[in-house]
Amino acid sequence: MRIRMKTAVATVAALALAVAGPVGSVQAAGSDTGAQTHKTTQGQATKNKATKVFTLAPSTVRNNPEGVAWDPRSRSFFVGTVGTGVIYRATLLDKTLVPFITPKPALPGAALPADSAVGMKVSGGELYVAGGQTGSIYVYAIKSGRLLARFETNRGGFLNDLVVTPNGDVYVTDSFRPTLWRVTRAMVKARTGIPQAISVGDKIAYAAGQFNLNGIVARRGGRELIVVNSNSKSLFRIDLNRGKPGVEAITKIDAPELAGDGLLIDRGKLLVVVGGLPGVKVLSLSLNDSRARVVRTITDPSLQGPSTIARAKNRYLIVNADFANNKQPYTVSSIPRWRS
Repeated sequence: MRIRMKTAVATVAALALAVAGPVGSVQAAGSDTGAQTHKTTQGQATKNKATKVFTLAPSTVRNNPEGVAWDPRSRSFFVGTVGTGVIYRATLLDKTLVPFITPKPALPGAALPADSAVGMKVSGGELYVAGGQTGSIYVYAIKSGRLLARFETNRGGFLNDLVVTPNGDVYVTDSFRPTLWRVTRAMVKARTGIPQAISVGDKIAYAAGQFNLNGIVARRGGRELIVVNSNSKSLFRIDLNRGKPGVEAITKIDAPELAGDGLLIDRGKLLVVVGGLPGVKVLSLSLNDSRARVVRTITDPSLQGPSTIARAKNRYLIVNADFANNKQPYTVSSIPRWRS
């Protein structure tokens, strides 16, 4: 999640107000945007007749969508919401996303939401969700929507995004606390355990009251992580210790400043969602991931304050969180995958 500095405090406060109760089943129409123009950093433009916009039905005020995850097994994708934790679901053939998981609403007057669904990933038929200000990490069964496990880091932070490595460990970024949280494969299997807190503050500067660490991806078989600090507009490579928990090294990547949000590795490139453009920057990484340069910018007229990206077959799903304007209904853009 990336929130502009001038609206950060207001948006966090709005989370506590976005507790409108159980979501109903009213549906709104989606739309195909028709021929759109996509521009690259080289100034080239190509006609695209395949851009599609999904709508969240219903869309409730200030219950902004944020995370997105694609499940190839069920051929469906999931989108989480910040204010209530309702998780929506759709296939690529649908026009609308409808509620799939609806947590219990917070009590009237509660200071914080009872549940929140920010970053999310799919692995092994399960949906992993970072719970924002709740301090929780959720694991759901995709077949049934049943909550399988809830790991607690306590409140006070903002669990923003996560990644599941090939060995089954889960790493979660915290935007408010200089900490990377780790849930081991054994914990996930046992459905219980206390997440390991890995301090990153000695290498990654955190600014109080700002959204710091945000998007995260895994590289080199899960031995390396790449994260973005939205506030400092910096990318970092985190080398994990082999055979034991913890971090071996944290290195700032030599890259252009990017106030990035969600990250994705595709065709060996690093894709960074930038809400201010709005668009997606495609970065080429050096052999050891110590440097990165922008080689392309993906844009689309349908993008409205985008936050996160996932690849579904030959398409990108980009969530329009639209924290700045909160335009209803909230949407998800589906655009063709870029060609190298």
